[in-house]
Amino acid sequence: MSARGKNFLMAVVISAILIGIFFAVNSMVNQPTIQRLCVLLGGLLPSGIIQFFTYVAFFWGIFEINDRNHKIGYERKGLALNLLPETEDWVIDREEVMQLKEKVKDQEQQAKYLITDVIKKAIRKFQSSRSDSTGDVLDVVSTQIKINMTKAESKQSLTRYLAWAIPSIGFIGTIMGIAQALGFADQAGDEEGLKMVTDAMYIAFDTTLLSLFLSIILMWFYHNLQESEDELHTDMEEYVIENLINRIHLD
Repeated sequence: MSARGKNFLMAVVISAILIGIFFAVNSMVNQPTIQRLCVLLGGLLPSGIIQFFTYVAFFWGIFEINDRNHKIGYERKGLALNLLPETEDWVIDREEVMQLKEKVKDQEQQAKYLITDVIKKAIRKFQSSRSDSTGDVLDVVSTQIKINMTKAESKQSLTRYLAWAIPSIGFIGTIMGIAQALGFADQAGDEEGLKMVTDAMYIAFDTTLLSLFLSIILMWFYHNLQESEDELHTDMEEYVIENLINRIHLD
C-alpha cells in the first residue's frame, strides 16, 4: 500500500474511533452540556456521518503534511553533510571540482538528497561549459531549484484539496440540516415537533462550525509546511551559489 493510502486508512480509523467515543459518551452521560458537545462533535448518528467525513479529511491532510515535514527534515540532513568547502576565502580550482564530483558520487551511494543532485548537475555543467563565466552554472542551479520547488508544490495538491473540502463538507451538512428542519416545519406547532426542528438546525450549524474550526487548524499546519519547503529550497540554492559557484577559480 502506498504512503498516501496508509494515511487515508489511518484517518478513517481514527475518525471512526472519535465518532464512536462521542456517540458512547452522548448515550451514557445525562449532562446536557456534555451531550450538546458530543452532538456537535458527531456523537449523534446517523447525522454524525458528516462530522465523520470532516474528520477523515482533516486527519488525512495532517498525515500528508507530516510526511512532507519528514521529507524536509531528511533533505535538511543533506545540507548538513558539508559536501562543499565552507572555509572563508577558499577557492576551488578545476582539479578540486573533480574531487567534489567524486565526493558527491560517493555520498549518493549511501543516500541521495536533493542537494547532491543539484551539486552534481552544477559540476557537470561547469565541466561541459566552454565559457569563462560561471553564469551558465548559476542558471542550471536556479533552474533545478525551481524544478524541485514545482515538484514539492505538486505533492501538496492533495493537502490543498482537503483543506478546501473540509468547509465544503460542513456546508453540505448545513444544507442537509436545514432541509431536514424545513421538513419538520409543519410539525412546529407542538412541543415535540418544535424540538425536531431545533435539533435539525443544531445539526445544520454544528457541521459548519466544526469544519471551519478544523479547516483553520489544517491551514495553519499547511502554511507552515509551505514556509519550510520554501526555506529548504532557498537555502539549497544559497548554499551551492555561496560555496561552489562563487568559489570556482577559472584559469
